[in-house]
Amino acid sequence: MNFKVFARSLFLVLLTITVAFVAYANVIKPGELSRVVNDTTKADTTLNKGNRGEEDTTNRVDTQTATAPEDDIPEPLYVKENTTILINVLGDVALGQDWRYKLVDGFDYVFDKREGDYSYFFSEVVHLLNQDDLTIANLETTLTKETEQAEKYDYGNNYWFKGRPEFAHILKAGSVEVANLANNHTYDFGPKGYEDTKQALDDAGVEHFGYNDVLYKEVKGIKIGIVGFNQLGEYEQGLDMDVFKAEVEEMTKKVKAESDLVIANFHWGKEYKYLHEKLQTELAYLAIDSGADMVIGHHPHVLQPIEQYKGRYIAYSLGNFCYGGVKKPKDYDTAIFQQTFVFDSDNVLQIIKDPNIIPCSVSSANGFNNYKPMVASGEQRTSVFEKMNYTPALSEEEKAAAAGKTDMVRLDAAVKDIVIEMRYAGSNNIIGRPVYDSDVAYLRKGTADKLAKANEILLKQGYKIKVWDAYRAKAHQQFLYDNAPNKAVFLNPAKGYSVHTRGAAVDCTLLTLDGKEVDMPSSFDDGTALAYRDYLQCTQEQKRNSLILEDAMKSVGFLPLKNEWWHFDDADYKNYKPLDVYP
Repeated sequence: MNFKVFARSLFLVLLTITVAFVAYANVIKPGELSRVVNDTTKADTTLNKGNRGEEDTTNRVDTQTATAPEDDIPEPLYVKENTTILINVLGDVALGQDWRYKLVDGFDYVFDKREGDYSYFFSEVVHLLNQDDLTIANLETTLTKETEQAEKYDYGNNYWFKGRPEFAHILKAGSVEVANLANNHTYDFGPKGYEDTKQALDDAGVEHFGYNDVLYKEVKGIKIGIVGFNQLGEYEQGLDMDVFKAEVEEMTKKVKAESDLVIANFHWGKEYKYLHEKLQTELAYLAIDSGADMVIGHHPHVLQPIEQYKGRYIAYSLGNFCYGGVKKPKDYDTAIFQQTFVFDSDNVLQIIKDPNIIPCSVSSANGFNNYKPMVASGEQRTSVFEKMNYTPALSEEEKAAAAGKTDMVRLDAAVKDIVIEMRYAGSNNIIGRPVYDSDVAYLRKGTADKLAKANEILLKQGYKIKVWDAYRAKAHQQFLYDNAPNKAVFLNPAKGYSVHTRGAAVDCTLLTLDGKEVDMPSSFDDGTALAYRDYLQCTQEQKRNSLILEDAMKSVGFLPLKNEWWHFDDADYKNYKPLDVYP
């Protein structure tokens, strides 16, 4: 071969090898190949561990740490982080008085005597109001310097309330973030007085709503729509109820379409009547039917009952609160109305908790109004509860004590129309042999009641629940841990109690009404990524079926685990003590 031809060929071969090596080095640098292989192995191992997530959360570690010891107790990974919104609502707040009368020790006098201390008036309750996410009050005063009072139509029973514009700072100092202006006093000094009031609130940093002004407020990422309606009319002229009802329906529906939570406020009813009228009920029901999640009423100046309708609460009247309109009120009873709403990570309202009523007195002085409401005690607490037809909830300590003593119930007796197939009573499970001596399922009564509600929801959709596991004795938990192919699937009893051992967890799936299991993302006790609720490795049908079950369980107070589509913990599980053996 010609030497030049050979040299040229050798040069081209060496050049090709060099280019290939450089390209390879730019894609995977030296040492990376082994790391990629090792990381892939670790990822596969992590996916196959399948943490059960049933543990007692008093002992927690970071489950995302790949090097955590196998016997550490991981934190339960629930499918979605819920957002809780706590709202306080107050009754009539009159920051001023009828301008025609110079009351002895009137509101203005007390303000001046306190040398302009805005914090004085709410000082006894601000510690409660500043712990919430939102406080709403009915501002039944103009805040204006206007002197020309408006013509009002309720002859012989009229008052014209006015306070100084700077009084808006009293609300700010009292942690009242939002004021309702749809009532029969914000137009006492005509449109000018109304606009001055809004400006005063704006200057103080207090938001407001009422009539055609809807307030959209974002709290913790939740969009809240707040509307205010006045049954009496701006000048107490009265309204055509057919037209008014149509406005309520139309506006509420519109706000519902643009909000995650809707609060409707009504100025309605008759003054000093302790029972609400038929019209109040009709308007409240209409608002809820149109999308309101909470209905608040005011104007009677006294407390009226609360009511639940379609899972939403109505407070027909919260009475007076910080009320400068009278020096000696006819009734000193009032209340702070607290309501808690729970949303999932998609901002969908999941739970409306029972309201909490905090009984209060309009005044913290005896025999006269010092315009400084305070938390009530003794007989006044009972009086407030009776007027509102409210049974106070137990304290957290009382709840825990009561829950700890709650009897266990058999599911086949406590919940109708479900199917029970205790997997650990047979061989169709991860162990491959029976663990339980009986196929009878037990749960705490409170947990069973929630399961029954979830099943009722699903029955309407053409499904019913099949239970695979419920209460689990500590010895059975130990046996499962000792004999499972992968010990990470079950919690080591030496490290803490499973929620199953509290009688407050249930493993379940869906059946059609004719008894056929629906297609779910994986089999029971699948410890791989197939069981995860991100649904990345399942069909759309499997994802849909799992979400049907998940939504029903969440709506009644269960927490779905992130890595087991079949496992649900009662949100109140911490109130139940572990039971080593039952029965």
